[in-house]
Amino acid sequence: MMTRHLMTALVAVALCPSAGAQQFVLVPDSYSCSDVTPDGRIVVGWGDGGVFWWDWKTDPDPVYIGGVWATAVSDDGLTILGSAEFPPGSGDSFAAIWTLATGWQSLGTLGTCGSNSSPSDLSGDGKVAVGLTWAGCSGQGFRWTAATGMQPLAMLANGQNRAKTTNDDGSVIGGFAQGNFSRTPSLWAGDLTGFAWDADALGEVSGMNNDGTTLLGQWDGQAFILDSVSFTQIGSLNSGWNGCATEISEDGNLIGGHDFQGLGKQAWLWKQAVGFVSMDDVVLGAGVLDALPILSVSGMSDDGNVLVGNSGSLVPVGTPGGFSGYIFEFDTDGTWADLGNGLAGATGVPALVGGGPLLPFATVELNLSNALPGGQGWLVAGLSALNAPFNGGILIPNFDALFGPLAIDGAGEIALSSFWPANVPSAFTTYFQYWIPDATGVQGFAASNGVSATTP
Repeated sequence: MMTRHLMTALVAVALCPSAGAQQFVLVPDSYSCSDVTPDGRIVVGWGDGGVFWWDWKTDPDPVYIGGVWATAVSDDGLTILGSAEFPPGSGDSFAAIWTLATGWQSLGTLGTCGSNSSPSDLSGDGKVAVGLTWAGCSGQGFRWTAATGMQPLAMLANGQNRAKTTNDDGSVIGGFAQGNFSRTPSLWAGDLTGFAWDADALGEVSGMNNDGTTLLGQWDGQAFILDSVSFTQIGSLNSGWNGCATEISEDGNLIGGHDFQGLGKQAWLWKQAVGFVSMDDVVLGAGVLDALPILSVSGMSDDGNVLVGNSGSLVPVGTPGGFSGYIFEFDTDGTWADLGNGLAGATGVPALVGGGPLLPFATVELNLSNALPGGQGWLVAGLSALNAPFNGGILIPNFDALFGPLAIDGAGEIALSSFWPANVPSAFTTYFQYWIPDATGVQGFAASNGVSATTP
């Protein structure tokens, strides 16, 4: 497999000012976005008027359902975890569950200390809620089901515990406890037992995949990924800032999170082959030239194609210049096309095949086969099609970039693989074709078919 750096250079020839967006939607009324269903369809959030539910691909506007704020939605979009006042209008809010059949129902509290209970996350089936309650004035994580009511999670480290995230069935719960210096990453099971890894470590568990086998969060100032194989501190986008991972696609390839320092906050995406890319650059590369700074990624569809979060400045929701929730969709995968017009050599017509979704951070490939074994190939990349006679054949791409000589292996193949960058404009086509010196060719050359790649 050839190094990814060459492939990166190939797609870089397409970088230019963007003219069209994919899908970037701001939530009306400067409301905040909290979560999205696994299929990317239902978004929930909140603002001055309470909580909203939005089937954003079907309905022109959100549906407002009362309550105070929302943190999570079940996989089917029919149950929302948030907070509401009980009795309504009293100013006394509690963690609460909403369904269309019941409206807002209080989850209760185990104690008060200037507030009651606060919600954090909801299992995918909508049956388990986790969050914060009180033991005296020490924060205590809770787990709630309709059958058990609110139950305290085991108090870990030095108290001040909080549950922040849970898996699909509520059997794995992540959050933090008060460590020796500050909050420290902690984990609980569905039976309420738990542990803190290291009371000296600073951070928290902030997210996980559906089955709870991969954990995300912050550890000593760096975003981390922990699974059954390894613990990886991926760091931060900005040097000297704290990084925190919060969202993950179900294939584990895409991580969302944010950096923070003082009042500053900046959202990012991360992929092993790419590293960090700011959400600001992702949105700009999709053609959105006037977006406010992207602050967070608070929800991600299972395929990583739909992201929700907040943009703007760090002032209260609903105030001028404040948060504005966003929905970003990478849209379709784009299109690879075989343009034909190859030129035969010693082994026949060399074949070029492109593949992979033409989306930011996705893996793409250009694979040449049936070329002269042990020979050399020159790859032409163009920002437009030329389709001009050349050395007895047809040169498909405009001659914008030339890469080579690239060694053809003994099987007559060259394989290139890398990621598609974040800032290739929507509906932009790039053209590729190999030319191979080959004495048996019409004029001493063979050529592959042309291939085009058109972004969604």
